[in-house]
Amino acid sequence: MKKNSFAIVLFLTILFLAKPIYAQLPQVMLTDSAKISLLTCSQGEELYSIFGHSAIRVFDPVIGVDWVFNYGTFDFSDPNFYPNFVKGKLNYILSVSSYKNFEYSYIFEGRYIYEQILNLQKNEKQMLLDSLTINYLPQNRYYLYDFLFDNCATRIRDIIVEVIPRKLDFDYRLLKREQSFRELLMPNVIEKPWAKLGINLLLGVSADRRADPWEYMFLPEHMQTAFSSASIVSDGLNVPLMQPSVTVLNGVEIPRTKLREAPLMAFIGLLLLVVVFSYFDFKRQRDSRWVDLILFSLVGLLGAVVAFQWFGSNHAVMANNYNLIWAHPLHLLAVVTFLIKRLRFVAKYYFGINTLVMVLLMLFWFVLPQALPFPMFPVVAALAIRSAVIFRFIK
Repeated sequence: MKKNSFAIVLFLTILFLAKPIYAQLPQVMLTDSAKISLLTCSQGEELYSIFGHSAIRVFDPVIGVDWVFNYGTFDFSDPNFYPNFVKGKLNYILSVSSYKNFEYSYIFEGRYIYEQILNLQKNEKQMLLDSLTINYLPQNRYYLYDFLFDNCATRIRDIIVEVIPRKLDFDYRLLKREQSFRELLMPNVIEKPWAKLGINLLLGVSADRRADPWEYMFLPEHMQTAFSSASIVSDGLNVPLMQPSVTVLNGVEIPRTKLREAPLMAFIGLLLLVVVFSYFDFKRQRDSRWVDLILFSLVGLLGAVVAFQWFGSNHAVMANNYNLIWAHPLHLLAVVTFLIKRLRFVAKYYFGINTLVMVLLMLFWFVLPQALPFPMFPVVAALAIRSAVIFRFIK
């Protein structure tokens, strides 16, 4: 409990530090000493930081500028913050802070910061700063966040490519190709098995589309890799876009969890309990009604969340979710039908059909267009068994 409270306080502190320190940026002319760099921050232990972060640093010691442009901040004071977050309608903000404040938040979290300086001409640096300054105007700094296609990393990628007049050439050979968005996300949650399960439950079939290399850069670590091998085409020659990556802040490694398969083991345990209860139900020739009440109510509530994210939110990546085949709100209505004597004939047909659906789902689990989370396979098996028991004993 103390650890969670500390994490919340820490998160709020970081948000405060990341808030803009300038009501409006002054117009500055960069000198020959100016450097513009891509900052890539390692993942943190808390859920909000597991995918890392990207920012742009503008440093000119001659005129005393050391700014960090950060597309990854949002306003907690917005009265609609939580509803908009759930609905996928949350506006993110381009903020500007001093590098020291930015760095301090990552010192506090024990995370690495890597810096790659862009090999730009003086006029290109000025053009990039001017574009960032325009982006920071109050009427421009807000944007509708999209986790896969419009986030703190893709905004930086896009502005660099759009503003630099010379052609940029990306060499993607350092990236592992032919991966889906889901596969790209999984390494970041491998040490958080329950978060991994939750993400896999909410992601729809579009997350299993193979991403092209350009799209890989929605993750800061892949943008860092792609930019490290990119080049600028200048006078017929290819000049490296970035200088070699430098670690400007050392952090700590994410500790390895001892229970990576905790969800699978927990649900295997659930399946074993269901098998035991079902065995005694057949032996006594009556069903354990309370087991079904708990099981189908919980799965029905999960289905309500999945359905809402599909039909009630703007999270496009959560649409067309095949998990709704087994986890859907109809289970909540079905629970009512076998509690009411007059409706038990409806329950009998419902759970008879559900038994068939669950068995077919298990048979085709690995050939569906969407990768369903395997830890839920025992849950589907448990639903099949209890549906069969209900069908058998309801008269």
